[in-house]
Amino acid sequence: MHQSAWQKELFRVGALVSTGLAAGWSVGYPTVGLLTGLTVSQLVSLHAAQALYRWSYRLGPPPQDSGYVGYSVDKLLRREKQLRARLAKQAMELQRYNQGIESLQDGVLILDQEGFITTINGAAIRLLSLRKDDAGQHVKNLIRHPLFVRYFDQGDFREALQFDMRKFSLQLQITEFGYEQKVMLVRDVTERKRVESMRQNFIADVSHELRTPLTVLNGYLEMMSDMELPSSMNKAIYQMDSQSKRMTMLVNDLIELSKLESVSSERKGEWFSFTQLCHEVIDQLRDFAEGHIIMDDRAKAEVEGFPDEIRSILTNLLTNALKYGGGKDVTLKIHTSMKGLKVSVIDQGDGIPAEHINRITERFYRVDESRESEIGGSGLGLAIVKHALEHHDATLQIDSVVGEGSTFSFVIPTYRVR
Repeated sequence: MHQSAWQKELFRVGALVSTGLAAGWSVGYPTVGLLTGLTVSQLVSLHAAQALYRWSYRLGPPPQDSGYVGYSVDKLLRREKQLRARLAKQAMELQRYNQGIESLQDGVLILDQEGFITTINGAAIRLLSLRKDDAGQHVKNLIRHPLFVRYFDQGDFREALQFDMRKFSLQLQITEFGYEQKVMLVRDVTERKRVESMRQNFIADVSHELRTPLTVLNGYLEMMSDMELPSSMNKAIYQMDSQSKRMTMLVNDLIELSKLESVSSERKGEWFSFTQLCHEVIDQLRDFAEGHIIMDDRAKAEVEGFPDEIRSILTNLLTNALKYGGGKDVTLKIHTSMKGLKVSVIDQGDGIPAEHINRITERFYRVDESRESEIGGSGLGLAIVKHALEHHDATLQIDSVVGEGSTFSFVIPTYRVR
């Protein structure tokens, strides 16, 4: 078709020029006739170009031309038709996309690279008490909760954020996609939190009720262990005393875990010497096992937080390292990093197989049931550590090599260290 348009254009110009030349030749002025033919052909082309210009601005109908202009108009009309069909299809897909987002029970906000809202659905409006015309606003101007502001500014969205806002308990997760775009999912976890609170209260109540009879039982067993009894009875009393103490430890750990789960995440901590607290914990564990604790403190820092919870974290980690360290020395390493104060507990034990590491902080999870019966423990120590670290905006990192040992570490963020 391109060649045909070129041929038609040449034929038209040639016809006009030939006609002008023939007319000029007949009157004795061939040059004038040639120039006249060329001028007329140019005027015809300009007229077609003007018609094309007016049509491009919607000021007139498409030009009717058999040459290049007509060919171009035909191509443009075909492309416009294809583009309209494509835009209509994309508009339908966009409408389905928006309808899908709108039908979700979870809130959805689409953010640009700077954090301004580009899309918002009805669930997000309801859960966050927003309005439809809040699109275009910066998300931090609309969600001013301190936990969210800190979460958004840090830019680490690997973990979900949970906080209370007005009458809802919300779980919020941000995922990056495309070119520095973000999708923010907001889920109502009010009912789940209520059920979890009921479970925690039940465990706490049962644990408190068990503590009194266990105290009485332990008292009588201690009294009987001091009495002169037959050897067969001594073995039974020893086993009863051992299991009673283990039950007491389990109850105490359940109570502590319940307290950690129920306290407010918006509590204000206090500043204290991390180094001094570490020395106190090490002194308490000095006679716990054969291995020694070597402290490598390069920071000498103060930390904002909750001393009792940090004490519980260090006690559980060091106790585990001593129990599973095979009688070898355990290192408590403390140093500063770009992210804050890094604390590591390093043992030289048998290590933990990789398939167990992701689950080892679950309640009552055992790596080796047969060995646990010999070593003892409630199975709640690392669960307590995990929850206590959350109150200090930290997470437990576990690195282990079977046959070489394990390293349990966490980083207290810079805004909690001085």
